[in-house]
Amino acid sequence: MVTTARAVQRAAQLGRRAAYSGPDSMEVYNNLVVGKYSWVPDDAHPGSAAAEMENLPVHWLKDWMLHLDVECGMRDETVLHRLYGTVTSYEPSTGRVGFSPAGGDPAISVPVHRILALSGDRQRRSDGQVPAHEPYDE
Repeated sequence: MVTTARAVQRAAQLGRRAAYSGPDSMEVYNNLVVGKYSWVPDDAHPGSAAAEMENLPVHWLKDWMLHLDVECGMRDETVLHRLYGTVTSYEPSTGRVGFSPAGGDPAISVPVHRILALSGDRQRRSDGQVPAHEPYDE
Protein backbone atom coordinates (compact mmCIF):
# COMPACT_ATOMS: atom_id res chain seq x y z
CA MET A 1 0.00 0.00 0.00
CA VAL A 2 2.73 2.49 0.98
CA THR A 3 4.96 1.87 -2.04
CA THR A 4 2.06 2.38 -4.45
CA ALA A 5 0.98 5.59 -2.71
CA ARG A 6 4.59 6.82 -2.67
CA ALA A 7 4.88 6.24 -6.42
CA VAL A 8 1.85 8.48 -6.97
CA GLN A 9 3.36 11.18 -4.71
CA ARG A 10 6.74 10.97 -6.45
CA ALA A 11 5.15 11.34 -9.89
CA ALA A 12 3.38 14.48 -8.70
CA GLN A 13 6.69 15.91 -7.43
CA LEU A 14 8.86 15.30 -10.53
CA GLY A 15 8.57 18.74 -12.10
CA ARG A 16 8.97 20.57 -8.83
CA ARG A 17 12.02 18.54 -7.73
CA ALA A 18 13.86 19.27 -10.98
CA ALA A 19 13.51 23.01 -10.35
CA TYR A 20 15.44 22.93 -7.05
CA SER A 21 19.10 23.85 -7.05
CA GLY A 22 19.97 20.89 -4.82
CA PRO A 23 18.66 18.57 -2.10
CA ASP A 24 19.87 20.88 0.66
CA SER A 25 18.45 24.05 -0.83
CA MET A 26 16.31 26.38 1.24
CA GLU A 27 13.76 26.22 -1.57
CA VAL A 28 13.06 22.61 -0.59
CA TYR A 29 12.60 23.58 3.07
CA ASN A 30 10.43 26.62 2.29
CA ASN A 31 8.17 24.72 -0.10
CA LEU A 32 7.91 21.78 2.30
CA VAL A 33 6.62 23.85 5.21
CA VAL A 34 3.99 25.67 3.12
CA GLY A 35 2.72 22.51 1.41
CA LYS A 36 4.06 23.09 -2.10
CA TYR A 37 6.41 20.12 -1.81
CA SER A 38 6.14 16.73 -0.13
CA TRP A 39 9.06 14.70 1.19
CA VAL A 40 8.50 11.11 0.09
CA PRO A 41 10.78 8.49 1.72
CA ASP A 42 12.78 5.98 -0.27
CA ASP A 43 11.28 2.52 -0.73
CA ALA A 44 14.65 1.08 0.31
CA HIS A 45 16.31 2.97 3.16
CA PRO A 46 18.66 4.79 2.90
CA GLY A 47 18.53 6.58 -0.43
CA SER A 48 18.30 10.05 -1.94
CA ALA A 49 15.22 11.01 0.11
CA ALA A 50 17.02 10.04 3.34
CA ALA A 51 19.95 12.25 2.31
CA GLU A 52 17.53 15.08 1.53
CA MET A 53 15.94 14.83 4.99
CA GLU A 54 19.39 14.77 6.59
CA ASN A 55 20.21 18.04 4.83
CA LEU A 56 17.01 19.81 5.88
CA PRO A 57 17.25 22.00 8.98
CA VAL A 58 15.08 19.65 11.07
CA HIS A 59 15.48 21.92 14.11
CA TRP A 60 13.48 24.55 12.17
CA LEU A 61 10.72 22.07 11.31
CA LYS A 62 9.68 22.16 14.99
CA ASP A 63 8.26 25.62 14.31
CA TRP A 64 5.82 24.50 11.60
CA MET A 65 2.57 22.54 11.61
CA LEU A 66 3.09 19.69 9.14
CA HIS A 67 1.18 16.61 8.14
CA LEU A 68 2.67 13.15 8.14
CA ASP A 69 0.87 10.60 5.98
CA VAL A 70 1.46 7.20 7.54
CA GLU A 71 0.46 3.56 7.28
CA CYS A 72 -1.29 2.45 10.49
CA GLY A 73 -2.35 -0.90 11.84
CA MET A 74 -1.37 -4.53 11.50
CA ARG A 75 0.15 -5.53 8.16
CA ASP A 76 -2.91 -7.36 6.85
CA GLU A 77 -5.29 -4.57 7.92
CA THR A 78 -3.35 -1.35 7.27
CA VAL A 79 -4.96 1.99 6.51
CA LEU A 80 -3.43 5.34 5.59
CA HIS A 81 -3.89 8.22 8.02
CA ARG A 82 -2.78 11.84 8.09
CA LEU A 83 -1.26 12.99 11.38
CA TYR A 84 -0.79 16.69 12.13
CA GLY A 85 1.99 18.04 14.29
CA THR A 86 5.66 18.94 14.21
CA VAL A 87 8.79 17.04 13.29
CA THR A 88 11.15 16.96 16.25
CA SER A 89 13.98 14.82 14.89
CA TYR A 90 15.24 12.61 12.11
CA GLU A 91 17.58 9.72 12.86
CA PRO A 92 19.14 8.49 9.59
CA SER A 93 20.88 5.55 11.25
CA THR A 94 17.62 4.07 12.55
CA GLY A 95 15.31 5.42 9.85
CA ARG A 96 12.95 7.09 12.32
CA VAL A 97 11.23 10.46 12.37
CA GLY A 98 10.39 12.03 15.73
CA PHE A 99 6.91 13.56 15.56
CA SER A 100 4.94 15.56 18.12
CA PRO A 101 1.21 15.30 17.30
CA ALA A 102 -1.10 18.32 17.43
CA GLY A 103 -3.40 18.51 20.40
CA GLY A 104 -0.81 17.72 23.06
CA ASP A 105 -0.55 13.97 22.58
CA PRO A 106 2.83 12.45 23.53
CA ALA A 107 5.59 12.53 20.90
CA ILE A 108 6.06 9.41 18.79
CA SER A 109 8.87 7.88 16.77
CA VAL A 110 7.67 6.82 13.32
CA PRO A 111 9.65 4.30 11.25
CA VAL A 112 10.33 5.66 7.77
CA HIS A 113 9.04 2.47 6.14
CA ARG A 114 5.57 3.41 7.46
CA ILE A 115 5.69 6.99 6.13
CA LEU A 116 4.05 7.86 2.83
CA ALA A 117 4.88 11.59 2.79
CA LEU A 118 5.59 14.66 4.90
CA SER A 119 4.44 18.15 3.95
CA GLY A 120 2.99 21.38 5.23
CA ASP A 121 -0.60 22.52 4.93
CA ARG A 122 -1.16 25.63 2.83
CA GLN A 123 -4.39 26.57 4.57
CA ARG A 124 -4.13 25.30 8.14
CA ARG A 125 -0.82 26.10 9.77
CA SER A 126 -1.29 26.26 13.50
CA ASP A 127 -2.51 24.23 16.43
CA GLY A 128 -6.27 24.61 16.71
CA GLN A 129 -6.71 24.81 12.93
CA VAL A 130 -5.95 21.14 12.39
CA PRO A 131 -7.23 17.91 13.90
CA ALA A 132 -4.73 15.56 15.54
CA HIS A 133 -5.40 13.12 12.71
CA GLU A 134 -7.79 12.35 9.86
CA PRO A 135 -8.17 9.64 7.23
CA TYR A 136 -5.77 10.00 4.32
CA ASP A 137 -7.53 11.37 1.25
CA GLU A 138 -5.82 10.31 -1.95
